Amino acid sequence: FGMANNSSAYFMCVALGLLICGTFNSLIAKVIYGLKAAGANGSEYYFRKPWFQTTNMFVGMCLCLPMYRMKMHFRKKQAANRDPEAQPLISVSSPVSPDSASSDTSKQSSANAVFIPAVADLLATGLMLSGLVFTSCSVYQMLRGAEVVFCAIMSVVFLKHELDWYMKAGIVLTVIGVTLVGCAPMMVSDGTVKEGESDVSTQLLGIGLILLSQLVQSVQMIIEEYLLQDVKMDTLVLAGYEGVWGTVLCIFVVLPLFQLMPGGDRGHLEDSYDSMFMLYHSGAIVFAEFLNCMSVLSYNYFGLTVTQDFTAMHRVIIEASRSLMVWVCDLVIYYWITDGKFGEAWTVGSWIQLLGFAVLLWGSCMYNYTTLFIEANLDALMEEIEGGDAKKGRSNSIVSGKSANSVRSRASSGRLRF
Repeated sequence: FGMANNSSAYFMCVALGLLICGTFNSLIAKVIYGLKAAGANGSEYYFRKPWFQTTNMFVGMCLCLPMYRMKMHFRKKQAANRDPEAQPLISVSSPVSPDSASSDTSKQSSANAVFIPAVADLLATGLMLSGLVFTSCSVYQMLRGAEVVFCAIMSVVFLKHELDWYMKAGIVLTVIGVTLVGCAPMMVSDGTVKEGESDVSTQLLGIGLILLSQLVQSVQMIIEEYLLQDVKMDTLVLAGYEGVWGTVLCIFVVLPLFQLMPGGDRGHLEDSYDSMFMLYHSGAIVFAEFLNCMSVLSYNYFGLTVTQDFTAMHRVIIEASRSLMVWVCDLVIYYWITDGKFGEAWTVGSWIQLLGFAVLLWGSCMYNYTTLFIEANLDALMEEIEGGDAKKGRSNSIVSGKSANSVRSRASSGRLRF
């Protein structure tokens, strides 16, 4: 499939790592909403603090920076051990080098360029986690497929991209799939609502918040493509800087602002004092939040590795498997592990949701068909282009060379959306 590393063991480790961490990340976020603790008013209730969860997620992203340092340290160590005689006699990183100052300035400007995408990511994540309060984990995961529709529309309107026939068909199928998944929670077997569950109206609110978050996230994608196209920085570092900006904004802007705004959380939109009080009185919530933070870090690492080292086919399969695995795990948690306390039950609407998932998977394959086709036939396409050079002569070789580079970049580009 054109991996950077041909080891099957490497592929299995990274793919399983992304699948497990991504599934766990979605499940633990929902489990936290189902944990109870004593609040500041003395009574016990659920820890449903989506913006605190958002802050915790950005803290996990901050840890990408020390992970990058560790990665570079081990790479240098491996390089030194591999060929110790190949070390240069004169260090190129001299403190008097004029390039060092420009490099520091470039890093600082790159970190500043992440600010606007971080704001969009903060808003999208907060809306998404707010929607998760009112919906099941599987519906939450599958509705995130709507991002491809919004990204396509934004890229055409603002970046003047063109969509081929397969991409347009994929968008139509995605809209149908998202509609089916969104309607599934309404198809309940009876009108009873258990403790901790949401009624139809609040589920609709949750679905609306998740879809709105995907619209915001598509705006984030367009902003990143526009602002960060010239930024030369490791993706792990970019994720880390985004985490730093998000954490600072959450702690010093969002949470204090929500503390002042009126709402349903003890008279606040979200009561941060109550959040700290509940954390202090519940070791289970603290441990769950720690696991959530670590899962965010692990998911970012494996996700960026897959983006860099694997093909579009791998990413389509892994992401589809993640949505299915989240659903299966949620059913297992409900029926076999917690006896209905956590997870989700199989209802009449689950059949509609299953159909919606199949249509979403079909739409994803259609949308990415051209990229998948290029990757599967890359060698043949390159031979055809290079053969054309030999026949048409050197005058056309530059044009064909550009075509070859276009084929390579299309096959390895990040235009793949889930």
